[in-house]
Amino acid sequence: MGIVVTSDASASRSLRGTGFWRLWTNALLMGLVVSADRFTFIWLVDDTLGSPTWASGVVVFALGAPVCALVLTAGALIDRNDRRRILLITQTAGAAVLGAAALMVGAGWVTLPVALGIAVVFGVVVAFALPVRSALVPAIVGPQRVMHAVVIMTIGTNVAMIVGPLLAGGVIDQRGVAWAFGVQACCLVAGVGTAWRLEIPPHPVTTDRPRLRTDIAVGLRYIWHHPELRALFGLLCVGGGLMAGGSFTLLPRLARDEFGRSAGDAARLFALLGLGMVCMSLLLMRFRSRITRRGLVFMCFLVAGTTGQILQGLTPSFVTLEILMVLWGFTGGMYLNLNQSLIQELTPPDRMGRVVGLSTLVNAGLLPIGGLVAGVAASLLGVRAALSMFGTVALCCVLTALVRAKGLRALA
Repeated sequence: MGIVVTSDASASRSLRGTGFWRLWTNALLMGLVVSADRFTFIWLVDDTLGSPTWASGVVVFALGAPVCALVLTAGALIDRNDRRRILLITQTAGAAVLGAAALMVGAGWVTLPVALGIAVVFGVVVAFALPVRSALVPAIVGPQRVMHAVVIMTIGTNVAMIVGPLLAGGVIDQRGVAWAFGVQACCLVAGVGTAWRLEIPPHPVTTDRPRLRTDIAVGLRYIWHHPELRALFGLLCVGGGLMAGGSFTLLPRLARDEFGRSAGDAARLFALLGLGMVCMSLLLMRFRSRITRRGLVFMCFLVAGTTGQILQGLTPSFVTLEILMVLWGFTGGMYLNLNQSLIQELTPPDRMGRVVGLSTLVNAGLLPIGGLVAGVAASLLGVRAALSMFGTVALCCVLTALVRAKGLRALA
């Protein structure tokens, strides 16, 4: 596969004094909430409200639809405005929304339409919150340490993926959904404190600003006319829409309906996924990997990941499903680290906000669309068949790219 492991002295430089660790802590808290919140909303509509099968797909769609609609605008605004201010505003707004959700669920005021409304409002916050953190990484650490910083950021994301669902599932089992929302709101309040003292270097901003949609179009044209980025983003669409959208929506119902498991057990599936991702990220950290033909490695790990998704729908037992989630995490760890480092290395600073905005769109924004389709497919075909179907379609897309995307395949 062309992996050559060497020691990399430049990657080992300390990130202290750059403000990176404040950003990392803030991103960790936000990632914890996002991973916990998706699980909490699904459990709210499936179990607490007793909604039909399709409702889990609808609530995932409600969480992510604002990301689809607004994240490109958010990316353009990030390139134009004070990024620290955007960070603080989104963190505070998210805490307010989840705090209100906790109170409403505790008071018994939440119905399915109300839950969907809360999900949409929180989705608006997430649309502006996620891309700003990714855009800040190269600005804070400098281009020489981007890969090193991305791996550490990914480890934080993986830890959040482990802790978030476990935290939500444990609190739901012990105290109920309202408390789960309240704990998440407190995490966002803590995140405000880490962002408050963050010092961010100035980024290039032109004084002659075109219209916002013109800015967005410039960013999209840059990606479209860059063959490697265009192919990379096509594969990210597969990861966000088919893989994450299908599995994140259907796995909690598979655990509950097919194996009779509790919220805590269902949450453990996502924790095991995160564990696998952390292990892969730590391997990258340990060996300071120099990967030749990184595009080829990226696509090969996607082949393994889509195959794992097919097997999720065929698994005979919950224990086997847990093992599959750890292995899926290994492929996901390489997927996240490589796509983020390639995007940030191939993108100039003045377009970083717009490009990572599109990255957020295809990774997080397409998830709700995939989740909506997955919910409908599960109601028609069953949860197992829908999971394997999504994995099969994703595998076909990746194999096609493996043959046709020669520029990405040869990328060093």
